[in-house]
This record gives sequence, C-alpha cells and structure tokens, in this order.
Amino acid sequence: MQLADWSEHIHEYGLSSEYLIRQAEPEEWGIYCSVYYNMRYIGFFREEGFNAPRKNEFWIYQGKTRIGGVRMAPNRIYHLFFIPPFQDSFEVLKLLKNILMEWSDRTQPIISFEILPDQVHLFARAGFWPDEFRCRWMQRPAEHFNVNWDENLIIKYPEIIVNEIGAKQFVNQDEIALCDFNSFAGGFEAVRRKKSSLEDFMPDEDPNYTNEILTKASTLVYDKDTGQLIANCRLCLQDNQAAVYSIGVLPAYRGRGLATRMLQRALSELKGNYPLLRLYVMEGNDAESVYFNLGFVPGVQELQRMYIPANS
Repeated sequence: MQLADWSEHIHEYGLSSEYLIRQAEPEEWGIYCSVYYNMRYIGFFREEGFNAPRKNEFWIYQGKTRIGGVRMAPNRIYHLFFIPPFQDSFEVLKLLKNILMEWSDRTQPIISFEILPDQVHLFARAGFWPDEFRCRWMQRPAEHFNVNWDENLIIKYPEIIVNEIGAKQFVNQDEIALCDFNSFAGGFEAVRRKKSSLEDFMPDEDPNYTNEILTKASTLVYDKDTGQLIANCRLCLQDNQAAVYSIGVLPAYRGRGLATRMLQRALSELKGNYPLLRLYVMEGNDAESVYFNLGFVPGVQELQRMYIPANS
C-alpha cells in the first residue's frame, strides 16, 4: 500500500512493489538494532537495548523477508541497519528517501544524525550532504575523588522549580545563561549548536532531561569576591545514563582546573547511583585533553548529521 501522508497510527507503508516498512514493537526492534547497527558503536553503548519507545521504529521488508530496520518520521531518519545477508542497502535508502520527501516539511531540511563511519558514503550517495562537524561520545566509570576547591570559590548545584505556566526551570537560569554565553559565544560549540545570542543560551530545555541525583551532581562555581557565576557543569539523562549536558568556564578563569574538578565532583556524586558518565565532544574542542586526562575513553567518531537541504 502506497501512502504519502505521515501518521503515527498507520501500520505499514509501501516503498515499492518489492519493499515495504512496517511499524515495529520497540523491545524486539531494539534487540536487532543493538546487534546490526554498528558493532563498534554498540560495543561502546553495550548496556543499552535501543528499545526506548519512540513510535517511529520500522522493520524493512523485502516481500515477506525482514531485511533491516530504521527509525524515521517527517524530516528525520536514523538508526538504519540491515540484516545479513542482505546487500542492496543503497536501493532501500533511496526508497526511504523518496517517502521521506513525501512525509516531510520541505521548507526544513531532512536530517539523519550521528552518522557512523560505515554509513557516511551510503547516505552521501543517496543525496545527503555532510555536516562540517565530527563528534564522538566519551565515557568513564563513576568514581569517588577527593575534590579540593580554592578558598575564594563558592560551590553550589542548580535548583529546579516549576514556574507559573507549569514548566520546569532553573532558579538562576539567567545567570546560567550569561555564564554559558560568555563561556561559549563565538567558539566551536556555539557554532555547532547555532547559538549566537544570550537568549539562545537560556537553559529552558535541560531541566526537563534531568533528575534530583543528576542535579545534585551538577556544579555551579562562584567567585566569592565578586559573586559571579564563573563556571558550571550540568548533567542530564541520556538513554537512562548520566551525561554531561553542558560544561563551561569563563575565559578569565581557565587554566585553573575548574573543569577537571567539576567533572570529578560529578563522578563522585554519581558513584553508587549511575555506573558511568558520558559526554559528547566535537573534534578539535580544546576540552578533549581534559577528558582524556580524567580517563574518559572515546567511542566511534561520527558526522554529527547529514541532511537533504530545505527547498529555498
């Protein structure tokens, strides 16, 4: 059955007379994804099942034979995998691209994100443009550290409240935004995340992706003399694991080990609650050396995204 319109409730979409996609039950789909997606990548995330229900998991069928899986929705395609001995991955991706062109808002790009090395050429052949940023996950086990802070510093952690419209926010979100703006503006991370103004750095999203344990493992560092927030490290939940959402230090305070100590504090607070801490780092970021020196091990390098440009 050939359908152009997207719906979460449609069970099956015909791609051609030979291929179709069918909505999948997340638990079983996640098992297959964890085996066939990319073993170097999966080995890094080995405690995950890739089975978080997102209502966009599909099996790919050739006739009655299941030959792969994918997550896709309007303007999004990711976690594409194929089950051996199937070989014609390019033909299938072309068909998936065709139906995405029908589903999607073409005033916006169609995006595939965190593209692993073995699929970069495949997506490029199908007409996806490569992003300029290459990133990778890093991780290390939680561990207790004896963290010593200078006497002229005040150490706190963020507090979250529910505002008058029922949304979560940090109590001091304005000063966190100013600290992030002065830490990142004009740098690699700001360019990658397309943030240029103070308003862009307002932390209105990450309070929804954390919990009490992760909040208490986050760190706000103040200069005791000026009262200024000079560094902060905020943790979030990433596929049920602890991850660094953002870490930054004002330029005037760099070189004093603040980033190292904030991460050590996070690792100490997580010990006994989460087995490890993850972070996502862009190639060329000066902070990579800090992470390596703390024992973070890198995963597979990936293109942050590939995309089909929006119609102008």
